[in-house]
Amino acid sequence: MTLTQLQCLVALAKLGSFTEAAVQMNLTQSAVSHALTAFENELNITLIERNRKGIITFTPVGKRILEYARSIVSYAEAIVQEAKAEQGEITGKLRIGYIPFIHAGMLARIITVFQERYPNVEVVLFEGTILEIEDWLNQNIIDAGFLLHPSVGKNSTLILTDELCVLVPSGHHLKERGSIALSELGAEHFILSKDECSFDIINQSGPEKEKITPHVRFRVQDSATIFAMVQEGLGITLLPRMMLSNSLEGTTILSLDPPQLLPIGMVVKSKQRSSPAVQAFIDVVSMVATMGKDRGEL
Repeated sequence: MTLTQLQCLVALAKLGSFTEAAVQMNLTQSAVSHALTAFENELNITLIERNRKGIITFTPVGKRILEYARSIVSYAEAIVQEAKAEQGEITGKLRIGYIPFIHAGMLARIITVFQERYPNVEVVLFEGTILEIEDWLNQNIIDAGFLLHPSVGKNSTLILTDELCVLVPSGHHLKERGSIALSELGAEHFILSKDECSFDIINQSGPEKEKITPHVRFRVQDSATIFAMVQEGLGITLLPRMMLSNSLEGTTILSLDPPQLLPIGMVVKSKQRSSPAVQAFIDVVSMVATMGKDRGEL
């Protein structure tokens, strides 16, 4: 068993293609195929299968071994990073997961500051739902993630606190209300993102009397489309305040009563076992968040 074989297995799982895995590994396609075949022969099991169309699937045992392979590859990368850090250089690859609720401007500012300070670290972003990011952390697909704080079973550093707000079109019958109880929205038509994070958060943390099953009229991919559909009067939505502009023409922002707060944290499986790049990223995130609070932006 070699580290290259494990790296090939992890790359293949991520990219789903021998060709793309070979490019990432800087090897030929035949070399990747040979490495994995030799690995299977050594273990005397089948890890991956390909159908006639070339679609790759992992066998049940292959999926279980893949989790170990990801951990080993992650620790191998951390070893190299530790050695470089001892020489005064932060380097390597950093995989960060984030939920769409993270303010785009803040995330961009964090990445900009981090790469200015640590230009030799490659940052790879993964956007997903709360459950996906938790799963990616557990499987070592990502090194850290922006999630709700605190995060059970993981190390979480509070970054900022946002709140969920209701966005209604300017002609809506609730537009004059400064705030509204969630229970009053049961009959409304909602326009939500496909992951529906807003109601997941409320149903996880909100009081029982405030939980509702939304009548979802449309599910769309991005926030810009949600805004446009609300402006056209096709429904209302529920989003973090930092994602909303007070000058969003044709809409009105309402607060929830009681307020539904969103504490966002920087989450890792174990801060003590995090690589130097992860530690440096956490420091930058905390610094940028503090600067934003001082300027009244967060």
